[in-house]
Amino acid sequence: MGRRRKRRKVIPKKIVKIPTVFECPRCSAKTLSITIKKKDEYRASAVITCGTCGLIDDEDFTDIPAIYQPVDVYAKFIDLFNSGKAKIKERGLEESSGEEGS
Repeated sequence: MGRRRKRRKVIPKKIVKIPTVFECPRCSAKTLSITIKKKDEYRASAVITCGTCGLIDDEDFTDIPAIYQPVDVYAKFIDLFNSGKAKIKERGLEESSGEEGS
């Protein structure tokens, strides 16, 4: 009598996803988000914001190629930040004006 054939295991391919949230170089929290807005088919602008420390940078990224992904903008931002050429703004953190108990 013959045996049953064993089926070959199908190994699933791992799909590598490009990250959308990055690590902030100033506060080391993974809350740095990059928003890219297309101006036309060749140019775009990007705004980098950190949700934890309030870091904002948009002046250096007002005219980038439209094919740039958020990863490309992040790499360029890290280079500028480490060289000290990044023009960083602070976001005004609003505090609640609630009264404390007497």
